[in-house]
Amino acid sequence: MKKLLYLAGVALVATLLLGACSSSDDDDSNENKGASMTPKEGTDTRPSWVVSSDPDSQDDWPMSVQIGVQSALLPYVSSGDLMCAMMKGEVRAVSGLKETGGQYYFMLPILGSSSEGSVTLKYYCDKLHRIFTVTDWKEFDSTIQPTDQGTPYEVPFFTGEE
Repeated sequence: MKKLLYLAGVALVATLLLGACSSSDDDDSNENKGASMTPKEGTDTRPSWVVSSDPDSQDDWPMSVQIGVQSALLPYVSSGDLMCAMMKGEVRAVSGLKETGGQYYFMLPILGSSSEGSVTLKYYCDKLHRIFTVTDWKEFDSTIQPTDQGTPYEVPFFTGEE
Protein backbone atom coordinates (compact mmCIF):
# COMPACT_ATOMS: atom_id res chain seq x y z
CA MET A 1 0.00 0.00 0.00
CA LYS A 2 2.87 2.39 0.83
CA LYS A 3 4.42 1.66 -2.55
CA LEU A 4 1.15 2.53 -4.33
CA LEU A 5 0.82 5.83 -2.43
CA TYR A 6 4.44 6.66 -3.24
CA LEU A 7 3.91 6.06 -6.98
CA ALA A 8 0.69 8.09 -6.94
CA GLY A 9 2.54 10.96 -5.26
CA VAL A 10 5.36 10.87 -7.81
CA ALA A 11 2.84 10.84 -10.65
CA LEU A 12 0.98 13.81 -9.17
CA VAL A 13 4.17 15.86 -8.74
CA ALA A 14 5.29 15.05 -12.30
CA THR A 15 1.90 16.05 -13.70
CA LEU A 16 1.95 19.36 -11.81
CA LEU A 17 5.50 20.17 -12.95
CA LEU A 18 4.82 19.34 -16.59
CA GLY A 19 1.53 21.24 -16.60
CA ALA A 20 3.13 24.36 -15.11
CA CYS A 21 5.85 24.47 -17.75
CA SER A 22 4.04 23.45 -20.90
CA SER A 23 1.91 26.48 -21.77
CA SER A 24 4.53 29.24 -21.44
CA ASP A 25 7.28 27.16 -23.02
CA ASP A 26 5.11 26.47 -26.08
CA ASP A 27 4.41 30.19 -26.55
CA ASP A 28 8.11 31.06 -26.41
CA SER A 29 9.06 28.34 -28.88
CA ASN A 30 6.73 29.84 -31.52
CA GLU A 31 8.55 33.17 -31.28
CA ASN A 32 11.90 31.52 -31.94
CA LYS A 33 11.01 29.82 -35.21
CA GLY A 34 12.38 32.62 -37.42
CA ALA A 35 9.21 34.69 -37.45
CA SER A 36 9.51 38.28 -36.34
CA MET A 37 6.36 40.19 -35.57
CA THR A 38 8.16 43.51 -36.17
CA PRO A 39 9.37 44.35 -39.67
CA LYS A 40 13.04 45.17 -39.99
CA GLU A 41 14.34 48.37 -41.52
CA GLY A 42 15.79 48.03 -45.00
CA THR A 43 17.99 50.03 -47.34
CA ASP A 44 15.65 50.56 -50.30
CA THR A 45 15.42 54.09 -51.69
CA ARG A 46 12.06 55.57 -52.67
CA PRO A 47 11.28 54.15 -56.12
CA SER A 48 10.35 56.32 -59.08
CA TRP A 49 7.62 54.06 -60.46
CA VAL A 50 6.01 55.39 -63.64
CA VAL A 51 2.99 53.87 -65.36
CA SER A 52 3.84 52.29 -68.70
CA SER A 53 2.48 54.68 -71.32
CA ASP A 54 1.51 51.92 -73.72
CA PRO A 55 0.78 48.54 -72.09
CA ASP A 56 0.98 45.62 -74.55
CA SER A 57 -2.78 45.21 -74.36
CA GLN A 58 -5.49 46.94 -72.43
CA ASP A 59 -9.19 46.53 -71.72
CA ASP A 60 -11.39 49.57 -72.07
CA TRP A 61 -11.86 49.63 -68.29
CA PRO A 62 -9.10 49.42 -65.69
CA MET A 63 -9.16 47.09 -62.72
CA SER A 64 -9.75 49.75 -60.06
CA VAL A 65 -9.02 48.70 -56.48
CA GLN A 66 -8.32 50.26 -53.11
CA ILE A 67 -5.53 48.60 -51.15
CA GLY A 68 -5.41 49.24 -47.41
CA VAL A 69 -2.31 49.33 -45.28
CA GLN A 70 -1.88 46.00 -43.52
CA SER A 71 -2.44 46.30 -39.77
CA ALA A 72 1.10 45.05 -39.01
CA LEU A 73 2.51 47.97 -41.04
CA LEU A 74 0.21 50.74 -39.74
CA PRO A 75 2.76 51.97 -37.15
CA TYR A 76 5.14 52.75 -40.02
CA VAL A 77 2.74 54.63 -42.34
CA SER A 78 3.90 58.01 -43.65
CA SER A 79 3.14 60.44 -46.44
CA GLY A 80 6.22 59.15 -48.31
CA ASP A 81 4.70 55.69 -48.83
CA LEU A 82 4.00 54.51 -52.37
CA MET A 83 2.34 51.53 -54.06
CA CYS A 84 2.38 50.18 -57.58
CA ALA A 85 0.65 47.41 -59.50
CA MET A 86 2.61 45.49 -62.12
CA MET A 87 1.74 43.03 -64.86
CA LYS A 88 4.27 41.25 -67.04
CA GLY A 89 7.03 43.29 -65.41
CA GLU A 90 5.46 46.65 -66.38
CA VAL A 91 4.12 49.24 -63.95
CA ARG A 92 0.37 49.58 -64.61
CA ALA A 93 -0.70 51.82 -61.70
CA VAL A 94 0.98 53.98 -59.07
CA SER A 95 -0.54 55.65 -56.02
CA GLY A 96 0.59 57.72 -53.10
CA LEU A 97 -0.95 57.19 -49.68
CA LYS A 98 -4.52 58.41 -49.13
CA GLU A 99 -6.32 58.83 -45.80
CA THR A 100 -10.02 59.11 -45.06
CA GLY A 101 -11.41 59.02 -41.54
CA GLY A 102 -8.24 57.50 -40.12
CA GLN A 103 -8.13 54.72 -42.73
CA TYR A 104 -5.01 54.57 -44.93
CA TYR A 105 -5.18 53.18 -48.45
CA PHE A 106 -3.90 53.39 -52.03
CA MET A 107 -6.14 53.84 -55.08
CA LEU A 108 -4.93 51.81 -58.06
CA PRO A 109 -6.63 52.01 -61.48
CA ILE A 110 -4.69 49.12 -63.04
CA LEU A 111 -4.37 49.14 -66.83
CA GLY A 112 -4.34 45.75 -68.48
CA SER A 113 -6.21 42.85 -69.95
CA SER A 114 -7.50 39.57 -68.57
CA SER A 115 -5.27 37.74 -71.04
CA GLU A 116 -2.19 39.12 -69.25
CA GLY A 117 -2.68 37.12 -66.05
CA SER A 118 -2.16 38.25 -62.50
CA VAL A 119 -1.31 41.50 -60.80
CA THR A 120 1.77 41.92 -58.60
CA LEU A 121 1.66 44.61 -55.91
CA LYS A 122 4.66 46.45 -54.51
CA TYR A 123 4.49 48.65 -51.42
CA TYR A 124 7.28 51.06 -50.51
CA CYS A 125 7.28 51.93 -46.79
CA ASP A 126 9.24 55.17 -46.42
CA LYS A 127 9.84 54.87 -42.65
CA LEU A 128 11.25 51.35 -43.03
CA HIS A 129 13.04 52.06 -46.33
CA ARG A 130 11.68 48.78 -47.68
CA ILE A 131 9.77 47.54 -50.68
CA PHE A 132 7.34 44.73 -49.84
CA THR A 133 6.06 42.58 -52.73
CA VAL A 134 3.06 40.30 -53.17
CA THR A 135 3.41 38.37 -56.41
CA ASP A 136 0.28 37.16 -58.22
CA TRP A 137 -2.11 38.97 -55.89
CA LYS A 138 -5.18 38.57 -58.13
CA GLU A 139 -5.94 37.82 -61.75
CA PHE A 140 -6.69 40.97 -63.76
CA ASP A 141 -10.45 41.50 -63.77
CA SER A 142 -11.92 44.87 -64.76
CA THR A 143 -15.25 43.88 -63.15
CA ILE A 144 -13.77 43.30 -59.67
CA GLN A 145 -15.27 45.29 -56.82
CA PRO A 146 -12.96 48.20 -55.89
CA THR A 147 -13.17 47.23 -52.21
CA ASP A 148 -13.57 44.06 -50.18
CA GLN A 149 -17.17 44.42 -48.98
CA GLY A 150 -16.82 48.17 -48.47
CA THR A 151 -13.30 48.29 -47.03
CA PRO A 152 -9.98 48.42 -48.88
CA TYR A 153 -8.37 45.05 -49.61
CA GLU A 154 -5.80 44.18 -46.94
CA VAL A 155 -2.89 42.55 -48.68
CA PRO A 156 -0.43 40.55 -46.51
CA PHE A 157 2.80 42.33 -47.47
CA PHE A 158 4.48 41.54 -44.13
CA THR A 159 4.14 37.93 -42.98
CA GLY A 160 6.53 38.06 -40.03
CA GLU A 161 9.30 36.29 -41.95
CA GLU A 162 12.30 38.24 -43.12
